[in-house]
Amino acid sequence: MSSPFNISNVSDERLDQLRQMTDPLADNTVKSIIESGFDKQVNEVFKTLVSESSITKSSFNKFDQQLQDILYNYIDESAKLPDWADQKLIEKGEEVFSLYGPEIFMLLNVSSLPMCYTCGKGALVLYDTGRLLTHSGNVHPLARRLMETAQMIVNVMSEGGLKSEGKGIITIQKIRLIHASIRYFLKTKGYNGAPWDVHENGEPINQEDLVGTLMSFAPVIINGLGHLGIELSVEQKNAYMHSWKVVGYLMGIKEELLPSTYDEGFSLASRILKHQAIPSEAGKALTQACIDFINHTIPGNAFHELPSYLMATFLDDFSKASSKDLAEYIGVSKSDEKQGRIAMAISKFISKGIGQLEHHLFIQRVSKSFNKLLMQGIIHHFNGGKEVNFYIPPSLRKNWNLENEWEDSRTLLTIGENRIAWQRKKQNI
Repeated sequence: MSSPFNISNVSDERLDQLRQMTDPLADNTVKSIIESGFDKQVNEVFKTLVSESSITKSSFNKFDQQLQDILYNYIDESAKLPDWADQKLIEKGEEVFSLYGPEIFMLLNVSSLPMCYTCGKGALVLYDTGRLLTHSGNVHPLARRLMETAQMIVNVMSEGGLKSEGKGIITIQKIRLIHASIRYFLKTKGYNGAPWDVHENGEPINQEDLVGTLMSFAPVIINGLGHLGIELSVEQKNAYMHSWKVVGYLMGIKEELLPSTYDEGFSLASRILKHQAIPSEAGKALTQACIDFINHTIPGNAFHELPSYLMATFLDDFSKASSKDLAEYIGVSKSDEKQGRIAMAISKFISKGIGQLEHHLFIQRVSKSFNKLLMQGIIHHFNGGKEVNFYIPPSLRKNWNLENEWEDSRTLLTIGENRIAWQRKKQNI
């Protein structure tokens, strides 16, 4: 039986060891597929996984029996929930997501992902695989990866997502195989012909990187909600943490790394940042690509300086806890001067007195409009004729006052927000 989480066991030495550990179940599955001579069918396997809304044994009938057996074994093993999974707590966690989804999506972009980018070695995997970077002025790879991350969060945190055969479990199964494939190809073929340096960087997408990312979706989000003036009860915090603890287990993360409470999660995130956060060109490039995508998604130019300002703000608590200047590491900043410029740019749309607000009240006020416009912009971007589609269940759309098109959403926005929304971007992304 695995040891329960204890922050005193998470030493630098243990974190160093965890950088050499990955996900044996998914890794062995990908290795078996390729080394059994089915390497040319890997892409077809992934197309099947992506296209199927549910995964059953019949999903793989078109493949050779040996390949079917490899995939069946993985699907059966990876779908098992832990004995300690509490569906009542999960339902309470889903309720938090249902209540504050737009705020959580904003925090994903301006808090969770930037925090991941501060860990230079982990950011290098994203940089090398090219899934999050711009190419020849086209930021579509970034947009697709952000959509995939957002869709994962919707699938695992929507009602029933973490029940047997729920959408969340199926999504996690796909992600584990994608991670294992990235590890395999980075280590065998590398980026531009240069194999991944395991000694210097640890295994690609290792246990420390995985749990660091998990923390960015749980305690980092809860901390961010607090800055937005949304104070969850202890019960709500622990329920939200429990949901993501279950996600971590299903992702193949060791149980010793799965905290139960917000305070434990905050401490673990801070310790990982203290161990791994460093300035890096990869982290800065990924952050800028994220800012570019946000600025494209929100119409007009009024909010252009706000994403980097928010990123620096939401990194503050973790910078103090880890004794690292996280904002500087990824090239973002906040200042009274920048707050003044932002206030001036958006005052004609929102409130003329916004520039006189104290910092924390300023953040809360601008975020109310910003998160609504960002959420609606993301839906329009992905569901406006693109080959990828961002699906939000109807019940959550209703809770969050969301529509498919800007034209439909105008009745749900304030007059000021509508004036921003009408300034639609012209360029493609």
